Amino acid sequence: MKEGYWGKYWRRRVSRRGVLAGGATLAAGSAAILAGCGDDDDDDDSAAPAATQAAQQAAEAEATEAAEQASEAEATEAAAQAAAADPEDRSRYGGKLNWTERAYPTGFDPSITITFPYGMAQTYSQMMAFSILEDQFYPDAAQSWEQVDAETLVFNLREGVRYNPDAAGGREVTSEDWAFNLARYPDSRANRGSNVNELFFSFMDPGLGATFDTPDNLTLTINQNKPFSSNLRAFAAASLVVAAPERIMAEESGDLGQVSGINAGSGPYMFDDVSETRISLKRNPNYYEHPEEIPGTRFNKDFPYIDEMEAVIITDGAAAQSRFLAGDADYYGSIDKITADQWEGQPNVNVLTGPAIDDGSRMIQLAAAKWTPYPELSKALSMAMDWDGYIDVVLGGEGRRSAPVSPTAFPNYALSQEEIRELQVYDPQGARQLWEANNGPDIFPELDTTVAAWIPDYSYVQFIGQSFEDSLGVKVNYNPLELATYIASANGPTGTKDWHFFIAGNNAVSTMPDWNALVAYTPDGYGAIWGGNWYKGVNISDPWVNPENPNYAETGGGPQGEAVRAALEVTHPYARELQDYADRQAATFDDEERAVILKEMQRRIFTRFCCTLPLPTGTTKYTAVGSRLQNVPLPPDGGETAAFGMFRAHNVWLEG
Repeated sequence: MKEGYWGKYWRRRVSRRGVLAGGATLAAGSAAILAGCGDDDDDDDSAAPAATQAAQQAAEAEATEAAEQASEAEATEAAAQAAAADPEDRSRYGGKLNWTERAYPTGFDPSITITFPYGMAQTYSQMMAFSILEDQFYPDAAQSWEQVDAETLVFNLREGVRYNPDAAGGREVTSEDWAFNLARYPDSRANRGSNVNELFFSFMDPGLGATFDTPDNLTLTINQNKPFSSNLRAFAAASLVVAAPERIMAEESGDLGQVSGINAGSGPYMFDDVSETRISLKRNPNYYEHPEEIPGTRFNKDFPYIDEMEAVIITDGAAAQSRFLAGDADYYGSIDKITADQWEGQPNVNVLTGPAIDDGSRMIQLAAAKWTPYPELSKALSMAMDWDGYIDVVLGGEGRRSAPVSPTAFPNYALSQEEIRELQVYDPQGARQLWEANNGPDIFPELDTTVAAWIPDYSYVQFIGQSFEDSLGVKVNYNPLELATYIASANGPTGTKDWHFFIAGNNAVSTMPDWNALVAYTPDGYGAIWGGNWYKGVNISDPWVNPENPNYAETGGGPQGEAVRAALEVTHPYARELQDYADRQAATFDDEERAVILKEMQRRIFTRFCCTLPLPTGTTKYTAVGSRLQNVPLPPDGGETAAFGMFRAHNVWLEG
């Protein structure tokens, strides 16, 4: 590894720091049980006069009653003494949690926005939560569920779930509310610019044949349009929530609209004040109880410990770091190993560690319309990338090769490290020869990429760019963009990308292989949005021939209606191949069969080189939290909203 590749990081490396985890001790109370035992009289006293026996029985009854009253009095006094000696511990209740958001949310409708998952997790109810650490679902708005068959899913909803006072008058949530909300996700995706991916809801898209049954207020049956073995894990995500239909603005053309205002949920918190500089939340007084008997859950019986939450919006990454290090923010989030080493010993910082299983969440995306006509050039780009150097420098020497399915989260579905190294080769000399032999300098005299302006350090993007410059001799340009523009640039129509490569992260939902990180490659996932080599459109035989075609644009899944849906098809043959793989693996509940399909699919992706190249990932997940924040779930649950992380856990508390 050359010193020229960010040698400053080598000089910063220090010994691995230990785990500083905020924790809480579970206290168990005990209660004394007082029991009286009546002893039968074995003496034969049948000759005693009846009056004498009656008197004796009356005396015994009075004695028993007196004894019982004395016992009750003693029990009451004992309970009072116990309460006085050990009053209820209220030290964990109260306080305001402060954290920093890097940009103002692009919206507050959970069927549309993905830029504020913390707010969605806090103010709305999901069907259930899922802990990666414990490999278990925990009931939330649903108290139970059943996969009746491959295409029928039944939820039994919890009684007493109520909207916050600003939404629908605080009435109870019904199964019809859930059906209404789930049915509008495809509409939001097709007609309202939603960034919620189809993968989460396509299996219950009414336009593709799904239906919902609501036989009573607490029963919801989803008759899926296809089998989807990851359906339950999708419901643990922050996006699939229930909003009050009364707060959803209907359009003249139909009864599906978008959420108006900010408070439409039934979650533990509700929005208190929203401005361009800060967002504050307070407890929802209507929040419902959870059963106490579920072991291991991070739900309290009733309310979360923390009273209030406030997110301060700071777009400057360095300023956000400074605020956290100064102790003015209680939560920072994921950091890399180098930052964890640098922050060692800071008085306001605890760094929590755990296995990194969301390791497919960062990849190099190539703009398909630019690269698909030149397969040898995209292969040269892959050969030009210093994969092991990325591990040594960007990941601080602590990492592994990644793949379209996370090798850590799903080892039975993953390719081995040895096979990935054979498929993903660093050969700078061979890359230069291939590049020049196929007119790379003329076709791509420069390469453009975008970077997130709100993060303090994008050296990982620069490392990749430096690899391309050194190996291929091509100049790389970096264009910093703020959040909304950044997302628009990434998600724009395939033929209009203003970049050649883009370092994408899919906010991996670590609970499902379809999303971690296969979603970046499939036509029904982010691959079709970020620029993978496929296209969903109507009557286009070869979209790569003429990118200027006015029809050359994303359909976003297409409008509702079976006839129009039938006309939609993936027109690129490689896209059709990948979608077939994805559909077959999702339709099987046989784990061995699923593993075979997924491994075949990944080999095909690696050997084609376009248009998604998975980057190496760290082996350890680092999460930075403030020193007063206690009982935070460890990584990999940690800060994730789809994995029972701290923004869904009720038993996180503030010390002091």
